[in-house]
Amino acid sequence: MADAPFQPATNLWRAIEIPILADALPHRGRGLDVGCGDGVLTRLLAELAGATLEGSSARASADRTGWSLVGVDVDPAETALATAEGFYSAVHTSGADRIPEAEASFDFAFANSVLEHIVDLPACLAEVGRVMKPGALFYATVPSPGLHALLRGPSKLRSISRAEYLAETDRRLLHLRYPSVEDWRNLLLEAGFDLASVRGYLTSSQVRRWERWTNGTGGLLYRLNGAKLRPIEIQRQLGVRRAIPRPIKLLARPLAWAAGRGVLSDDSTSPHETGCLLIVGRRRSL
Repeated sequence: MADAPFQPATNLWRAIEIPILADALPHRGRGLDVGCGDGVLTRLLAELAGATLEGSSARASADRTGWSLVGVDVDPAETALATAEGFYSAVHTSGADRIPEAEASFDFAFANSVLEHIVDLPACLAEVGRVMKPGALFYATVPSPGLHALLRGPSKLRSISRAEYLAETDRRLLHLRYPSVEDWRNLLLEAGFDLASVRGYLTSSQVRRWERWTNGTGGLLYRLNGAKLRPIEIQRQLGVRRAIPRPIKLLARPLAWAAGRGVLSDDSTSPHETGCLLIVGRRRSL
């Protein structure tokens, strides 16, 4: 919340999601960060996973192991920030369907809340598979088919139908799809992966807490803006993408308490009862 107090809803979602992904990731190896963004979440992810980062001031010691990461993202503004973080061995401004790296050169890969935004998902998965070593694992956090059903829907103050509300939410979040577990199995199979495991997360109470906060912050700004700009573009226009005024930073602690109070300890691993999935694919032998 201290890094981005202007997006409490997203921070709540990530506070639940990042520890789950961190627990699953390996502690060492050359990794590919698909949709790396500005790198801030990846630094937190590495810290929770107990892995030092190449290029960071803290080098791997006898009791800790490290990651050598390559980031890829289509947004040049975000890759510039990720490069400035200093811990990636390389950052590519490129789509995930054309990664400028050698075949079978990564020990693992991860995509944190990225695949739901990619237009040509099969091409992306095939390209990620191309650059991964046989047996390497690909970790992806994605919204589940059950997310819509867990949402409370429009408030009584808004004269729109539930269907219109869900469509608006998907447009704002740039959610293009909600594959089922079986869909993921088939998508991964076509890209050269076997589905290794699936874990659900984000319970009904967590989804609805996120929904309440997002409708009163980013969702409100999105509607006031005429639904023309993505949330990240609104942040850039307001000048708060990285330059956070100190008075706003002081709100971080109370915002974190208010957003997470009573829901952070909720847990369910069922893919059928949760709003998100951690999908793990294993690269088959070439």
